[in-house]
Amino acid sequence: MEEIATLGTSKRRILEELLNKPRVVYELSERLGIQSNAVREHLSALEGMGYVYSEFVKTKVGRPKKIYRISAEGMKLFPKKYDLLLKILLDELTTENGSLWVRNFLKRAGERIVRADGDKAKDINDLLTFYNNLGCMATAIEKDGNIVIKRNNCIYYSLALETNNEFCGTFEDALIESMLPSYKVIKKDTVSKDKYDCEITLSKSVT
Repeated sequence: MEEIATLGTSKRRILEELLNKPRVVYELSERLGIQSNAVREHLSALEGMGYVYSEFVKTKVGRPKKIYRISAEGMKLFPKKYDLLLKILLDELTTENGSLWVRNFLKRAGERIVRADGDKAKDINDLLTFYNNLGCMATAIEKDGNIVIKRNNCIYYSLALETNNEFCGTFEDALIESMLPSYKVIKKDTVSKDKYDCEITLSKSVT
């Protein structure tokens, strides 16, 4: 998933304006202080990326006007503090029920996600797809007969730091074990301060 910072200042500002409400070209031109032709070029590029869409709206007088709206994919570009909300929820659950209950809860949650995706056999690509749908930017390589999964954008970063990576040690272990029963986690290179990526090494189980 692309990050909004990589789009450049003008495209980012256009998306921020559209996040507030739909606008026409001249409004964006006035608010951003750039020529209408430049705005149209940026909008055309954003439409091609799927982050913006346009439609014609009838007016009381004159021709319909073309307005631009941010798309669902464009909304996803903006960071959201899901990890902060989850951290607060886990803190409250720990206070109410204890840490052991929370660990079992996270384990059940990891297993449930896999069940919700159906009973079809899963493989490494399914795990990568799951991670990348969350925005983890995950890749996998084979090394010394094992599979090493690297995630360059840990979406649980703040939560992992706050819980000493306990979240990964419960929810994610259960998810991997449920999705890939023929593999086992043999090593984890977890996140730390100023280190946003992590690696999980999986070994094929001997039957």
